[in-house]
Amino acid sequence: MLCLFGSRWKSILFSMSETHQKNLALYILCILLTCFILFQVFVSENVTTEQLHSRKLIEERPKQRQYEELSNEVGVNIASNVQCFKELEELNERIFLLEQLNFDKLGPTDYASRIFGGEVVSAVTTSRHGNSIMSRVRSMIWSINDNYYQMQCIIQDCGTCYALEGSSGTIVLKLAKNVHVNAITIEHIPKSSLPIKTDVYSALKEFSVWGSNNPSNTGKETYFGTFTFDYMTTFLETFEFDLDREVPSVRFVRIDIHSNHGEKFTCIYRIRIHGTPE
Repeated sequence: MLCLFGSRWKSILFSMSETHQKNLALYILCILLTCFILFQVFVSENVTTEQLHSRKLIEERPKQRQYEELSNEVGVNIASNVQCFKELEELNERIFLLEQLNFDKLGPTDYASRIFGGEVVSAVTTSRHGNSIMSRVRSMIWSINDNYYQMQCIIQDCGTCYALEGSSGTIVLKLAKNVHVNAITIEHIPKSSLPIKTDVYSALKEFSVWGSNNPSNTGKETYFGTFTFDYMTTFLETFEFDLDREVPSVRFVRIDIHSNHGEKFTCIYRIRIHGTPE
């Protein structure tokens, strides 16, 4: 078969003129050259695609490592910032505690302080208190019987409290001078210092503040407000008076205790009065 095919091509070539034979050879050469060029282009495109893909992988690896390193660094920074934030919170709490413990040095002037000439005039329970002048005189006499010097611990640091029977009572303070009163500070022993844990406490809770220049004359008293001492969250709290009017200076301040935090008696550790002297 192949011999027959080859002999046939020979006969065709011999029958062609020399010019046609040259043209045919040229055509065949062009076809072969074209096929070779197309093959080279195809091979180069594949090689280029593979090279680009390899180069892309090589370029992406450092970026991926960089992203991973950056993510790890960000995670470390976040953890570090959270730790720093916690440390700052603890530091602020300690500073605030130190400010509370050193309130006499760092806080506003206490015009009821025993050191400056303040005095506790009376401290009686509600059962001994009445609205008449005679009842107030009796309260003062009873206060003397209740240990005058122990009663002065209300306006100085004695390390002990002055206890009132029951959950209510009245305390009258004489200031060192006439003062335009604008705030009161209530202090109790910290709960962390108590020997046992309990659900009831002797700290006062709701109270009202009044001021006057004559404690026996109730008609000329100045009302400063009613407040609540939240002993569950703090052991020292300052209450500023929200006064929408100009009030006169006073020499005496009365604190009416309406309730405490559940105990059968009310302990007063320290009361401070703040303001601007006349």
